[in-house]
Amino acid sequence: MLKKSMLVLPLLSALIFFTACSEKKKEEVKVKKEVKKIEVKVHTLNKQTYPIWLDFTGKTQALENVFVTSRISGELEKIYFKAGQKVKKGDVLFKIDDSEYKTIVDQKQASVNKAKSNLNLALSKLKRYEPLVQQGLAPREKLDELKASVQQYKSLLNADKSALKDAKINVNYSQVKANIKGTIGKALVDIGNIVNKNDKLANIVQTKELYVNFNPSSNAVFLINQYKSEKYPKVKVLPENIEDEKLSLKGRIDFIDNMTDKSTGTVSMRAKIDNSKDLLFPGTFVKIKLFITDKVPILALNPNNIYQNQLGSYVLIVNKENKVQKVQVEVSYSNKDLAIIKSGLKQGDRVIVSEVSQLRDNQEVIAKEVANSITIK
Repeated sequence: MLKKSMLVLPLLSALIFFTACSEKKKEEVKVKKEVKKIEVKVHTLNKQTYPIWLDFTGKTQALENVFVTSRISGELEKIYFKAGQKVKKGDVLFKIDDSEYKTIVDQKQASVNKAKSNLNLALSKLKRYEPLVQQGLAPREKLDELKASVQQYKSLLNADKSALKDAKINVNYSQVKANIKGTIGKALVDIGNIVNKNDKLANIVQTKELYVNFNPSSNAVFLINQYKSEKYPKVKVLPENIEDEKLSLKGRIDFIDNMTDKSTGTVSMRAKIDNSKDLLFPGTFVKIKLFITDKVPILALNPNNIYQNQLGSYVLIVNKENKVQKVQVEVSYSNKDLAIIKSGLKQGDRVIVSEVSQLRDNQEVIAKEVANSITIK
């Protein structure tokens, strides 16, 4: 009997030990499960209106870029401006030697004077001869000759007057004037050089307003045409390396091409901006923000909450069972402020907006609602 008791006691102790260990392991597993149920921040997706700005890059262009050209040939005598100077239409910029043209004016004036004398003489003869013909004292053939002579001298006088006018114009052309208002560049010819007719002497650009040329994708143009609240959307423009939007120059779209470039898949577009303070020069690379609308409700996310895999873009949501679920989405447009969701999500979906690196698909979590993280001014 004693031997049997001695055998039962160790077995009973072992059973109690293993039972205790089993209960402890269950508690540990339960604790681990509770530890894995972490808290995540979510934003419940709803259609909202946002100020939607599309971002592009482009290049500025002068509204007017005109070359100043010589209209006569001759030696360049004077330059009346400095490079970069503001000029008005009609300002004298260059002086070409006009001595040769003044000589021609004198010659043409002499020809006009001679033609006038010849015409007056012919008219005088005609006046004296007409009464004689009327009285039958002179032949009519002579009268016809005198009339023809008067017409000939009139024609010669008109031709000489026209030549004199041209000669005087050439003298005026010796002063080369600005043909538009704007900023003039450097002189392309130095004093003392011979310039020929139509030679380029300088160029003037009108910079109080500027064109900005850029080439959005056909998809971006589709969005613009679909959502734009104005026929000619407004734009804000900044140099590429400037971030302060308070410094941006404002304007509007004034041209959208009617065809997509087959080789690039883009559409030519142009804006006109105010540059009255001459902050930008033609030929500057710039950033363009194009306003579409703030009136159309859309589904949108902060781009930081959208991730990439081999299938494309995806987000993590918390489903009805409070489990993490990966959802592939299609984004119609994205910039640094927001991403417009085209498909994959619907209103009411709870998108995870906190750190996701430790999360896995189908993991049970605690969802904590937070405010929308999209902030656009």
